Amino acid sequence: MKSERFENYIERIVREELNRFLEQDRSICRCNKCFQDIMTLTLNNLPPMYVASDVGHIMTMFNLTRDQVRAQVMVELIKAIEQVKNNPRH
Repeated sequence: MKSERFENYIERIVREELNRFLEQDRSICRCNKCFQDIMTLTLNNLPPMYVASDVGHIMTMFNLTRDQVRAQVMVELIKAIEQVKNNPRH
């Protein structure tokens, strides 16, 4: 059996958006623990979108351009950032 590569496109979007937040808001801690906590809190509150084929990648990217998906990511990301800011583990 051939080893397949799976990718969660929601994780990619969350990472991109978190990096944008970190560039814009200096009050967000940039340590590895806080970054990981924000990522995991956000991802645990969003449905995964795993793909394993080129067609799946194309369809998922098309779906992720929709405003509703991006808005859902932003809402969960903001919640996670505030939670980690208020209760950092470092």
